[in-house]
Amino acid sequence: MKKILAIDDNSINLELISQIVKVYYPDFKFMGALSGQDGISIAQKENPDLILLDIMMPDLDGYETCKLLKKHNRTKQIPIIMVSALGRDSVERTKGLNAGADSFISKPFDQIELKAQINVALRIKSYQLQLKKLNSEITLVEERERRRIADNLHDSLGQTLGLAFMNLSAIDIELCSPDIKNTLKFTSKLLNKAIEESRRLTYDLSPPILYELGLLPAIQWKLEQFEKDSNITTKLIAEKKNTKLSKENNIFLYRTVGELLTNISKHAEATEVAVRQSTNNGMYCISVEDNGVGIDKSQMKPISNKGGFGLLSIEERIESLNGTFNIEALPKGTKAEIEIPYSLDHN
Repeated sequence: MKKILAIDDNSINLELISQIVKVYYPDFKFMGALSGQDGISIAQKENPDLILLDIMMPDLDGYETCKLLKKHNRTKQIPIIMVSALGRDSVERTKGLNAGADSFISKPFDQIELKAQINVALRIKSYQLQLKKLNSEITLVEERERRRIADNLHDSLGQTLGLAFMNLSAIDIELCSPDIKNTLKFTSKLLNKAIEESRRLTYDLSPPILYELGLLPAIQWKLEQFEKDSNITTKLIAEKKNTKLSKENNIFLYRTVGELLTNISKHAEATEVAVRQSTNNGMYCISVEDNGVGIDKSQMKPISNKGGFGLLSIEERIESLNGTFNIEALPKGTKAEIEIPYSLDHN
């Protein structure tokens, strides 16, 4: 069921908004909170589709409430309409918008205007949900194409190379001249290398272990390959706790860890990398930490400006999942941390 939450310390105002919701949005559940803190708690628990927020409240005013709602992973995507007698003041309106509000309406408000504002906010929320769904579908389509190419490589190129190597191995090189012996040995080495590279390419495109055993075994395999290629020591530290992530999120997290490892090998000058997995307050967390040259805090820029399109695309994708992506400079090295919502697997 869709939900609308109103936060106002005046119970009469809450009752008025409740009646408006009943008239114009009968399919919605109305929820009221008499303080900013109660409103935040309800929003985090109920995940409403829209929040109507008063400004003038004791203890936690509307501005601070709005900032906290927009800061929290569970609530930052919820549209917020500020409803206040201060709404006619351009300074206050600007302050509210800077705090994260999506729009402003003045008290006393016209019911038709409030309805129009609510419709716009709900329409934006609907578009956000459609974009999230589209992102998920694109991720799955890309992965299906990767698997198709990987299967073709394995079934066609891999088998052809393997057959060529077997035929070459069947030749009795002792009957050949020294020059031909050397040529056959060299060709065998080239075929062996080509077989190994095609196998590696197949796994990089679409690792079977990700689909057969899950995310953490796939990351462990990725770290082992990374260690062989880069001579950087790796370790995986993970919770022994059953969690349930969607297929696209498993794929996305695996690809993200791979992108971060690639950045480390290119830029970090590190000798050690640690990947940690944990869960906290309904969030699935993965961090990638290295002991390399690190980031100069005095020159740190927004994440989207660090590391090019790869990190920018990661940040945008994680935000569409109601998650967070942070890069932190350590005393020695760098730590990248990803958090996305998860659900417990009770099966």
